[in-house]
Amino acid sequence: MANSSQQFSVAIHILCFLEFNKAGRTTSELLGASVNANPAVIRRIMRKLTQAGLLVSTLGAGAAISLTRSAEQITLLEVYQAIQQEEHSELFVIHPNPNPECPVGSKMPFLLHGVYGNVQAALEQQLSQVTISQLAHQIISEG
Repeated sequence: MANSSQQFSVAIHILCFLEFNKAGRTTSELLGASVNANPAVIRRIMRKLTQAGLLVSTLGAGAAISLTRSAEQITLLEVYQAIQQEEHSELFVIHPNPNPECPVGSKMPFLLHGVYGNVQAALEQQLSQVTISQLAHQIISEG
């Protein structure tokens, strides 16, 4: 599960599950069963979410995982940034070494830079408008 878009989806799943199950005790095994993934994969993604300050977990016999703040205050943009923290933060990356002698290759970085920047900005703007609470509420209301 190295693909960052899959990790993003799983991270959202984890956070929504925590909000949905906030009255219960959540473990990486329970999350793994919900996601249908190995708990070790869940723990790797949880580590990113913890480093980003989105969740906290306790160890020991009463181990549990919870959100660090209200689900209304956690946006998908924050989740996206948490998952992207170790990787290139841009959605699209321009090929770094086009042929400078080619009339097409020499222009590609310049042409794509603006387009990709606009797409990245639109993505981030949209993600900033959606909270974990909104998604969890849809799960609950659709029962």
